Amino acid sequence: MNAVAETDRLLSEHGAVLVRQGKHRIYRLPTGQLFTRPKTPSDHRSTLNNLSTLRHALGIQRAQEPTKGDREQMPTQRPTIVKTPPPPAAAPVVANTPPAADPPEMSLKDRIQAAIVIEEQNQERVLAEAQAVERRVNMLKALLPFAEDPSIEASLRGVLPAPEPPPPPPVMVQRPPDAITERVQVTRQLVLAATQTFDETFTVNDVMALMVNGRQIDPDERGRVRSSIAQAMMGLHERGELVKEQEHFGRRQTIWRKAQLNGHSNGVGTRA
Repeated sequence: MNAVAETDRLLSEHGAVLVRQGKHRIYRLPTGQLFTRPKTPSDHRSTLNNLSTLRHALGIQRAQEPTKGDREQMPTQRPTIVKTPPPPAAAPVVANTPPAADPPEMSLKDRIQAAIVIEEQNQERVLAEAQAVERRVNMLKALLPFAEDPSIEASLRGVLPAPEPPPPPPVMVQRPPDAITERVQVTRQLVLAATQTFDETFTVNDVMALMVNGRQIDPDERGRVRSSIAQAMMGLHERGELVKEQEHFGRRQTIWRKAQLNGHSNGVGTRA
């Protein structure tokens, strides 16, 4: 292998550019490196060294050099050129910036001073509002003597703020009853008349069933009616118009019977 011819071929195929020449020829390789070779090679050994240096700069892997006998028997083969991609650009080096330190905790004195500044600002705002209200009060007091002058009444009404209308009363929506009920009128005379219809003994529940007469009433109304009938029967008993046959005991109700009233056994009258 002719080292000089191989060197010229590699420089030509890889697009090396001759930068300058003197005693040596200096080429710029595609990788950016500079390759220097003597203008006139001194010996075969230096020529082979230059070829090896060029291959290494171009990234060409060189097969093992055959012996002299093998070189005489082997046909001349063109070396395989392996093009390596340019090295990737180095990532930018980012300086390690230390994390931001937490703000130092305020001392008690600094916190009090900061609170004083805030409260002073609030005080100034409140004083400004109070001064505005005071000026308005003085203005209204100055207008008060002219309130009865009809010629400037319209102008004074324009100065005064419009009174706010009173809020509407809440609308009470009554729930519809679960069932239609009736109210039962209870008076002492009606209870007396109801008791005079019984020939035998009776209880408060018997009188209530007679006065309700099967009408549908809600539980609250039923309790009111029974209580009113019981009070009326106690009043009739005190007047001698009803007689207790047996006192109540536990859950057993008081048993009543009607008194004989002036010859009327089934009606309203006076005691005999």
